[in-house]
Amino acid sequence: MRLLAGAIVLATAGVACAAQPFNLASDPRIDPTKFRVTTFASGLQFTTGVERLSDGSMLVAISEPNVGGSFYASTGKLLRLTDNNLDGVADNAGTYLNTGLPGSIVQMRMAGDILVVNSANPAVSKISFLRQGATPSSPFTNLGSIDLDFPDAGAHMHDTYALAIRPGPAGNQHEVYFNVGSRNNNTNNATQVPASGLLTANLNPESIYRMTMTDTGSSVSLSGLQQLASGLRNAAGIAFHPTTGDLWFQDNGIDGVSDEPTSVDEMNKIAAAQIGTSVPNFGFAGDYIQYRTGTRIGSGGVQPVHTFQPIPQPSGSESEGATEIAFAPANFPAGLNDGFFVGFHGKFSTAGVTNEENPLRYYDPTTNTSFEFIPNNANVGHLNNIFATEDSLFVSDFNTLGPVFSTTPSGALYQITAYPQPFGDADRNGFIDGDDYFRIDVGYSRGSFGWDNGDFNMDGVINGDDYHIIDTAYAAAPPAPASAVPEPAGGLLLCVGILASCRRNAKARSRMTG
Repeated sequence: MRLLAGAIVLATAGVACAAQPFNLASDPRIDPTKFRVTTFASGLQFTTGVERLSDGSMLVAISEPNVGGSFYASTGKLLRLTDNNLDGVADNAGTYLNTGLPGSIVQMRMAGDILVVNSANPAVSKISFLRQGATPSSPFTNLGSIDLDFPDAGAHMHDTYALAIRPGPAGNQHEVYFNVGSRNNNTNNATQVPASGLLTANLNPESIYRMTMTDTGSSVSLSGLQQLASGLRNAAGIAFHPTTGDLWFQDNGIDGVSDEPTSVDEMNKIAAAQIGTSVPNFGFAGDYIQYRTGTRIGSGGVQPVHTFQPIPQPSGSESEGATEIAFAPANFPAGLNDGFFVGFHGKFSTAGVTNEENPLRYYDPTTNTSFEFIPNNANVGHLNNIFATEDSLFVSDFNTLGPVFSTTPSGALYQITAYPQPFGDADRNGFIDGDDYFRIDVGYSRGSFGWDNGDFNMDGVINGDDYHIIDTAYAAAPPAPASAVPEPAGGLLLCVGILASCRRNAKARSRMTG
């Protein structure tokens, strides 16, 4: 009953003040009434990595093309965006905290007070380490970098894209995980990649590595470099399962001819207990799963856990060029909160319906199935980067118009937020009662915002739409159990809340809507 009531409320009251940038996929496992979808920011230059700062503001990686340049000839910047009224739209154009970083930023991760930034520049790729400032609005301080000198520069097909962080053995340590891509599309090449700067080593391509970062308070040091996996064409997305600690990562399939890949993009896993005990080979380039048919070609490699075949297989909606992965927000609805999301770049330099390979898919480990969450026909460019909070998924659109060789600022950041359930339950105790009416009354009188204060459609203001939501939900909900009935003081609030709501709703409709 509550679920149905919530759907009615949203349909009649209007969910968000801003236009929704796209519809979620039409799949029975997705109830669009449970989500708010907004464009958090737009008109950005090549938008990639996302992190959340300590005050709740968002940090976004920007690669601004140099004069006559493109994404591959750009300068890196860190943009801080705020959303003080929690309406899913940034308050303004934001503030650049840093502007002179290496360009071609692909991913970034926070490791305590240290921001790790991965730049896949064709000349010299870098993994940079920057210390957070005294406040969230302070610039980061550059502590140095690992410089990766890929053979033949741009001729090396895949550089380093992926980053993952987890706590290390000591309190001032973190483990940093990164990949080194393949030089070739469909053949192996063992030529090592020299690393210098904060780390001196020769790295094997087609691999995943980890190292330990120690923060001394004034600098960082790197130690314990270890290869964890081989036989990977381009493991551009790495993440740890939040409960099991298993290491999950994708791998890009082999390009074919006429826009038809030879092998399918895949998901792989190393169990937590097996991380670092050996160097498993995942099959590139001689052992792979054929695109569309699902036929295994070759032998000898560790088989993928899941493959991203067309939906339905073999000739349905396509997903190609898997990029960053992120485990689902814990507060997403059941069935969408225990797996992870995978972005797909799709066609190299096109967008919208002409890029028919660029959805955002959700993978469910319990059923070993995946399906589109943002559909292939959405008017987006390249959903390359994903960041999850407790209740939201931030998705970076690299360039909404598609081109990689462009100077037009066309990047965007979307926010997909799950509405708490049931609607109208401001104190989140599972029932709609006098305490919830009290909260919305106080929130309205103080000009507050946010779900906990009664902004149930999360549009940044408490008005008649929110009173309509709580009234409709209260009328449709079953009675609260005796244990949820307020004590005398709460009972008084119940009377006051209901009476106040009855008096106010008629006035609210005329003075607050519009």
